[in-house]
Amino acid sequence: MAGLDLTKTRLLEAAGEEFAEKGFGAARVRDICRKAGANPAAVNYHFGDKEQLYREALLEAHRCGTKLLPESEFEQGTAAEHLGRYIRHFLGNVLAIHAEASHWHYTLLTRELLEPTEALEFVVRESIRPRFERLLGILGTIAPEAEPRRLHALAFSVIGQCLHYKMASPVSRRLIGAEAYEALDLDYLSGHITGFCLAALGQGPPLNEAGEWTAGDADTRQEAGGGRCPGSR
Repeated sequence: MAGLDLTKTRLLEAAGEEFAEKGFGAARVRDICRKAGANPAAVNYHFGDKEQLYREALLEAHRCGTKLLPESEFEQGTAAEHLGRYIRHFLGNVLAIHAEASHWHYTLLTRELLEPTEALEFVVRESIRPRFERLLGILGTIAPEAEPRRLHALAFSVIGQCLHYKMASPVSRRLIGAEAYEALDLDYLSGHITGFCLAALGQGPPLNEAGEWTAGDADTRQEAGGGRCPGSR
């Protein structure tokens, strides 16, 4: 059984690299199997066909090796703390795909977003929507009278801030320099984004003239954060 699991993992990694480099249409199953050191029949055994293999590779790319935080993480504490945990976990996933070993994750996702296939609907249903619905629930607790359009805009504002640090990193590094950009690590950014969002939602004070919150508020934001992204490699 362990050998079968290892073969499946190697196939998934090889497929991710191949699909990221060539796209779904140009990628060949025989090349994926050769790279994985597996028999061509292994794809049918583990995934069914090329389409299913692509869906699983795309799903793995989005998950970045992580799973949705368990519901128990949101059973205690305030809505502000829940938002902090959500942001830290989500941002951790985003920053994790900076790692060289997971380069294909970002490339494959970018390909799919630029030229969507039917697999995108699968990934939205299986991985993206559950995370989005959880964020909507947290924001709905903070702003219980908000209409759906407002909640959607608020959710996309939170997501957009996190995604910026991946999508715009080539430009950002050139704007402020690599050293200054690296100083914007997970701890700093999760605290900043959480505090920024809570201030906008009326759950925290606005920034002072130094662009900072009080020490007490910073402690609250730190406590609201979750663990590091298990997908960091």
